[in-house]
Amino acid sequence: MISNPSFKEFLVYEDESIVVLDKPHGLLVTQDRYDKNIPYLKNMLSEYYCNIYVVHRLDKGTGGLLVFAKNKDTHRFLCSAFEKAEVRKKYLCIVRGKFEYAVTCMLPLSARAQRGKYKINFKSGRKAVTSFYPVKIGEKSSLVKAELHTGRTHQVRIHLKALGHPLFQDFLYNEKIEDKRLTLYCSNISFKHPLRGVTMHFERPLSSFMQGISERYLNNSELKVKTFE
Repeated sequence: MISNPSFKEFLVYEDESIVVLDKPHGLLVTQDRYDKNIPYLKNMLSEYYCNIYVVHRLDKGTGGLLVFAKNKDTHRFLCSAFEKAEVRKKYLCIVRGKFEYAVTCMLPLSARAQRGKYKINFKSGRKAVTSFYPVKIGEKSSLVKAELHTGRTHQVRIHLKALGHPLFQDFLYNEKIEDKRLTLYCSNISFKHPLRGVTMHFERPLSSFMQGISERYLNNSELKVKTFE
């Protein structure tokens, strides 16, 4: 075990069962299938903990709160909670356009990706539900809160694009750009503790990467402070 772990600056919370980290944009959670030399978060944790288990994932370009389990029982408990939709996750998104109204998107998504992209599929798609709430509204871009009621891959990204407000920065579903970081950040997560039975709630402010974009493009925008339970 190393005395000064490389993930220390990302650490939000730790106890005997779980580790909660604030993953930076651009860092993989698990090993890349093609390039084994790219750094990834689980490997950083494995250098410090004897046992560590991935409970859920965030895309490489997405930043935010991520939970790991320290033992198999906790891993099973939390994975089951995710499968039963008992874990609540909320995101902050910087999107294109003037996002003025709260809306819930229920468009079904394809089960498999084609060339890395998922699509809306009315015929055989899986249920996907996301609620969106405007926070800061600009003429050309807006800050939006998103709450996931299901956990499909790329769900927020596809639903925002379908609503006409793709992520401000998204190399896959918006403009083709070199910077692979997404203007998408998991800012809230709530779940029942596997041992204590109490609800654990974690909340983080906008990441420094997204804060920089917000200050550049949304400083003169109308602020709409909205809360949602």
